[in-house]
Amino acid sequence: MASGDHAPRRARLHQRMESRARRTRVASIARAALCVALIIAPCVAPAAETQRFTTTAHDLKTGRLAYTETYEVQVDNGRWISGTTRYFLPDGTSIGERKFDFSTDRFVPIYTLDQSNVDYHEGLTRIDAQQVDVFMVRDGHRQTASLTRVQNMVADCGSQPYVVEHLDQLEAGVTLHFTLVVAGRTDAFRLRARKLAGVEVNGRRAMRVRIELDSLLRLFLPPLELTIDPGSKRILEYSGITNLKDPATRKAYSAKITFVYK
Repeated sequence: MASGDHAPRRARLHQRMESRARRTRVASIARAALCVALIIAPCVAPAAETQRFTTTAHDLKTGRLAYTETYEVQVDNGRWISGTTRYFLPDGTSIGERKFDFSTDRFVPIYTLDQSNVDYHEGLTRIDAQQVDVFMVRDGHRQTASLTRVQNMVADCGSQPYVVEHLDQLEAGVTLHFTLVVAGRTDAFRLRARKLAGVEVNGRRAMRVRIELDSLLRLFLPPLELTIDPGSKRILEYSGITNLKDPATRKAYSAKITFVYK
């Protein structure tokens, strides 16, 4: 066979080898892309949703409606991320607002509360591994404190998700021990929480949790109580001292707060 007959054959063989190599490279890239997708997919969380609900706060002594609240909360996989609470008198007059952000700690939010009808302000401005900074302003007089950061610390509305996250332990009869930051006192207090007897709310079983000082001082100060739907893990009722001040007495309201979800 003449040497010229081999050239076309070698060219065709070379083309087939290049085509096979290209298909191999494409298949490898596709497999790599699939592996990356499988690795990343479990880490991609659904976008945060906005939950809106309202409350009514009735004075524990008189039973009268003291104020109402509207909540707008960003929630991601059940975790509160940030939000705003607005406060109104029964006639609809706005009297204050609280903004909170749980991006630093899921139970200790950075927050500010401003109550305009009594010139009262409080908040938590910074948190790190060692300390928590809080402030309180009453009638123009400002107080600040840097509190030592401890384990199982909660602040303001962070007490609600803390209790909800430990519902299984409470249901099993475990008593929770934690520290509550109270910006209005520029201090922190050791508390304990335990389950009380079951109750019914609107015909459905609910769990009632008592929160009180983790010392003998609880004999002299009234406890707080949360009523929780164990299925949805929503707070149904809160009973006890609140952040807002009664303009008539300049003291914090003690109220029964009922939550209404849309």
